[in-house]
Amino acid sequence: MLKTRLRASALVLLLASGGAGASSVPDYPFVHVTGSSFQAVVPDLASLDFEIVAPDADPAAARAVLEARVGEVRDLARQLGIEADDVVVREVRQGIRKEEKGADGGPVYELRCDVHVNVRNVANWAALAGGLLGKPNLDGFASGFDRTDMDTIHDELVTQAIQDARRQAGVMAAAGGRRVGGLMGATPEALKNLSTAMGLERSDFRGDRGADRARAQDVDREQLLAVPALKLRQPVDVIFRLENLPKRTR
Repeated sequence: MLKTRLRASALVLLLASGGAGASSVPDYPFVHVTGSSFQAVVPDLASLDFEIVAPDADPAAARAVLEARVGEVRDLARQLGIEADDVVVREVRQGIRKEEKGADGGPVYELRCDVHVNVRNVANWAALAGGLLGKPNLDGFASGFDRTDMDTIHDELVTQAIQDARRQAGVMAAAGGRRVGGLMGATPEALKNLSTAMGLERSDFRGDRGADRARAQDVDREQLLAVPALKLRQPVDVIFRLENLPKRTR
């Protein structure tokens, strides 16, 4: 049954190549396949995003709390050898908490800022995340992981995906009485990260309030402190020319 389906697929492509009308279809016998590759790699870079939230009926008091928390974050980062430039504090935003009043019936103000910390030595990850989780006024945690050599890994995955496509094309070509020729076109799709990170991905860090961020009380401590493997999959669409098999000589 499988050989029958492969033979039918190859014949369909052979017939389609004979049509002179469609400009998107090559005018030579071809086979179109999708290959893929997969790697699981240990990250060597990490990042942590979170919010500092300070409510108070007195805006000045709220700002003092916020600035104190920023100082604590910077102190912890410095103790772990994280450069000052790798701790990015976004602008402070001030608002009023709706449906909440102070003791005197006045408004309750809320000051917020976003913090992004690059961790260039992933060995410091547990100490950083564990040292911040549970601190007052910290919320909206989001983690992200990466590799310094991601470009090299991507190139390897593309090569492996094309090799996988050639293998599949060889099966289809043989089913139709042909052999695989030269590669005539290839289009890699976006590299897919199948890993799961806590909260938002690193590239999704924004200056506004992220509704998808993990609230501090909902964060699984073990999940936050763990460094997960990056599960990467690279698909690629490939077109190979089909060639006739050599004639047998008696």
